[in-house]
Amino acid sequence: MKRILIVNGENYWHDILNEFEVSRIKIQESSWLKKDGILYVADKEKVVQPDGILWRIGAIRPAEIQTTALNLIELSETPCVNPASTLKIGYDRLGMLARIKKHKLPCIKFNVASNSNHLKNIEIEYPFVVKVGNYHGGFGKALIENDKKWQDVKDILFTSSTYITIEPYIPYARDIRYIGIRDQIWAMSRKGKYWKANIQTTSYEQIEPEKEIIAGFKELQKDIGADLLAIDILEEKNGDVHIVEYNDIPGLSGFTDDLKYELANVLREKIAKTTE
Repeated sequence: MKRILIVNGENYWHDILNEFEVSRIKIQESSWLKKDGILYVADKEKVVQPDGILWRIGAIRPAEIQTTALNLIELSETPCVNPASTLKIGYDRLGMLARIKKHKLPCIKFNVASNSNHLKNIEIEYPFVVKVGNYHGGFGKALIENDKKWQDVKDILFTSSTYITIEPYIPYARDIRYIGIRDQIWAMSRKGKYWKANIQTTSYEQIEPEKEIIAGFKELQKDIGADLLAIDILEEKNGDVHIVEYNDIPGLSGFTDDLKYELANVLREKIAKTTE
């Protein structure tokens, strides 16, 4: 029986990939070994020699082990969704934003400081949003509405050892997520409880993807070699749209279960190709 390794993934993959021996590990509790071209992954309970990997690491602190693991996946040629080469691009927020701009997609305007000492040089009109490093899921982000809040946040950012981005706050009418798996694209409008559009989501509505977005989305997806890709968009009342980020490990909540089965099929086909 072929073995699938789910890295930091959801429990339901055991049922969807039930023809495989499925194991789950947390990247932060794992160790990785490549011996004679074969990949082994261990935690405190088990050692797995995976025939395929589903990489589902969410908004945890990026750590060196993630890059090491992706390099070993690539070197061992172990089938992985997304490919290790794609995932390595997405781990750097600045590189990710550069790819969006490369394809002339409507990327949100942003300023960057390599450390907090430079923040005084890139302050913009209130309100604005500060983001630290490369987190998803609402982590590492703060809304700055006045001088007092900004001073408090700057005091915290002084302890940060990574870069900081500053973006204008978008008073959005809709938060929209596009997800593409191979040639299929879905779109969903979401509403959050607070200013972070994708946090504590109160409603989902699947919508028709816009042709103007699809073309650039597919170019981006091809450019980074992504089997799975999402972009998050803030749409203003006047119709202006701003792409906040792309996400190559997106959550699938709110979408039809078809996406889960389609993603599983991508991994199945990759594994099948290695045994032809």
